[in-house]
Amino acid sequence: MTQKLSAWNYIKNNKRRVAVLIVSLLLCFVASYITQIMLGTAEVSFRKIFIDNYSKMQYIELAASSLGIDVEHTPPEEIDRIYDEENEKLTQKLCSEKGVEKAWYTRVIYSHVAAVVGNITLEVPLMEKTEDVETIMKHMGAKLVEGKLPQKPGEVVIDEASVKNNHYQIGGYFNGDDFDKDFTVSGIVSCDSYFGAGLVREGYSPTSICVLSDGSIHDMSKVLERNGIKVRDNYDGIYDRKIGEKWIKEEVVDMIDGSTTFIFAGVLILLSLALLIVYVMYLRDRHSEWCLYCSIGYSRRSIYFSILRELLFDFISSLLIGGVMIVLLGKVLEMLVISPQGLFCRFWYPEALVQIFCAYTFLFGLLQIPVWSALYRIRTIDTMDDDMY
Repeated sequence: MTQKLSAWNYIKNNKRRVAVLIVSLLLCFVASYITQIMLGTAEVSFRKIFIDNYSKMQYIELAASSLGIDVEHTPPEEIDRIYDEENEKLTQKLCSEKGVEKAWYTRVIYSHVAAVVGNITLEVPLMEKTEDVETIMKHMGAKLVEGKLPQKPGEVVIDEASVKNNHYQIGGYFNGDDFDKDFTVSGIVSCDSYFGAGLVREGYSPTSICVLSDGSIHDMSKVLERNGIKVRDNYDGIYDRKIGEKWIKEEVVDMIDGSTTFIFAGVLILLSLALLIVYVMYLRDRHSEWCLYCSIGYSRRSIYFSILRELLFDFISSLLIGGVMIVLLGKVLEMLVISPQGLFCRFWYPEALVQIFCAYTFLFGLLQIPVWSALYRIRTIDTMDDDMY
């Protein structure tokens, strides 16, 4: 018989069975991708600090010996004074460097950003004057949306995402776990990234050089080398885009990739076993149907291609429905979970889609094993009673 065997008739008349296969594949797709989105909040959020912030603002913390101070033969009471003087001199030199818009020798305190995986710190520079805080805000694209700018020593402004992430409130204490009651939140700013700045209070001596740059400075160590300072990794702290990219790669991306690969492999193994068992049961139930087709003239080839079309319908339907569900679930998670926690996310992960496509290809190939086994056992109607399936 040359007539093509329709796959749609089976799909239409066995909606429940088809739905089970589609839902099984759908869960693999959606669970894997949503996991990627949730774990990816760490990368997207931390990139705001390590890449975006460090491209515009860098921090330099040098050891006394790196500044040329002879710490072994200098009286302890003199080291701090000389250290401050050398940092002030270096700050003035940096202000004349290409790409540097402004620099201060100041004190930096810290806030925290906690994601689904990981916890990092956000530098909050402390200035002497409110005008300097305004300068930093303008440079970082931050605008006051609630409260007021710092007017008194110990007051800070902080961005909306950090407020949500740390449960800050205007008039409340800033990072009370680390700084007790030394600092209070005077205002909340709107910013594309995490941001904070404030006024220094008595007892917090300067320890860092805060540099505002135009984004062209990738490696601050090279700038310091031009000024006669050789940076040593074990002694000096340089926080710029170079170190930010390194941290993102080693501490975030590699860790997340390892976690998602482990989770995805586990899901795939469990799904493969469950899908194989369920599909074998379905094929057993259809043995009589195929024997009947074979008896009235349909070839095994026609039956096989009919099964392939059924499987393609299941796989393609799960991908289409899964894509819609991911968009909807992603938006719901962003509104109800991610944004309220002061985190950022993205929804486009092409590498995850490639991984899922490879998994679907593997599953599609895996299901060919029971299909070929079932086709091999097909008999015509007159020999069905003797078949020992």
